Amino acid sequence: MLGPLEGIRVMDLTQVFAGPTCTRILSDLGAEVIRLESPNRLDITRNLIHADNDGQDLPWERALYFTIRNAGKKEIVVDLNQERGRELLRGVIAQSDVLAESFTPRVMRAFELDYEHMRQVKPDIIMISLSGYGQDGPQADWSAYGMGLEPASGVAQLTGYPGGAPIRSGLSFTDPYSGFLGAGAVLAALHYRRRTGRGQYIDLSEQEAAIPLLGAALMDFAMNARLPERIGNRSDSAGAPQGCYRCKGGDDWLVISIESDDEWAAFCRATGHPEWAEDERFADVLGRHHHHDELDRLIEGWTREQDHYQAFHLLQRAGVKAAPVLNGKEILLDPHFRERGHFDLVDQPHVGKRPVQRHLAAKFGEFEASARGPAPTLGQHNQEVLGGLLGLSEEELKALEEQQVIATRPNIPYPPQVISQALKYPYDRYLELGIIRALEPDYQQQLGLE
Repeated sequence: MLGPLEGIRVMDLTQVFAGPTCTRILSDLGAEVIRLESPNRLDITRNLIHADNDGQDLPWERALYFTIRNAGKKEIVVDLNQERGRELLRGVIAQSDVLAESFTPRVMRAFELDYEHMRQVKPDIIMISLSGYGQDGPQADWSAYGMGLEPASGVAQLTGYPGGAPIRSGLSFTDPYSGFLGAGAVLAALHYRRRTGRGQYIDLSEQEAAIPLLGAALMDFAMNARLPERIGNRSDSAGAPQGCYRCKGGDDWLVISIESDDEWAAFCRATGHPEWAEDERFADVLGRHHHHDELDRLIEGWTREQDHYQAFHLLQRAGVKAAPVLNGKEILLDPHFRERGHFDLVDQPHVGKRPVQRHLAAKFGEFEASARGPAPTLGQHNQEVLGGLLGLSEEELKALEEQQVIATRPNIPYPPQVISQALKYPYDRYLELGIIRALEPDYQQQLGLE
């Protein structure tokens, strides 16, 4: 089925996480997304998580992290340090609707690929820049990664345990969040252009993107001059108990959220401890808040004897909000996700069939927002894009390869030196360091790949 963005072309200069998330969503909605990489500096995610822990054969084509973020896209490899390379890119942009990039602001200005230059190439172009701190202001040219932007946005101020230090989410949360916001901003700009005929520039600061999540904390300070206290897994606005409790198993956990007295009574009945509901200390929400530490000990005494999945189903059937903390394997094998078709099966070159999650959890009645195919190999679409869109002949393309303006292999030693050194370790040493994990012999069968 045709997606709603069918006929929209996106020139994608983004890398790593935030920008590729933005353009992957546009691709899933039907846009033709053409990635650009440099033959002298590949996307660093081509180094991450090699299929079957094997990066020896064409390692830049076997990174599954890259596959997830870039499924369904096309790719050209062009050296922007050469004027001819920049000419080729401008030619593609002239026939595109959207230009996405995620460099620090000085980079696009230095290449004369910033919005003021690009609107001369394509007057109605929509350009989005996803940068750490935005395109202006005293921090604009500072380098940024999600692991620093999450605290810099204020989100980490709220996460942690009482009396302890702020704790990151572990995901570099601002990266995927900015990618989703960026996709929404592009859709808004496309709608605006359809009404007015005018393109525009979108300046998205990843630091600022997450600030709206702090609404309650900002209002509390504005009204009460009070900073929030870190409270771990509890809640100061919902009922009690609220928490994440260890279950039977090496690292299995269950989250439980109880808001009302009725839910507390239902929980006590379901766990076989009706006496807890009769305890005066826990008779109402205020009492349960006050005696939360004691409740946590009682509840974890029960959960430690439970399988986290079975306890989840038991409590949900009783009308209690609960959920298991799923690890990667459990998510991939979860029957609920499978029935809903959350994972697309793509046949990735040099890797084989792999499940790739959809970036939009929304299910549409009239079209599928799904991966349109595998991630591109390095320079896979040089001929299709540069020959098809720009009309370059095979002889011209061959000459550009000889001049190293375009490529289908890295023009640098690969893998990078740090990875080359790591590859000298024997497999057992890798496992000992936790760099890789032992594969389950039947993992492909479990995932339905065989």
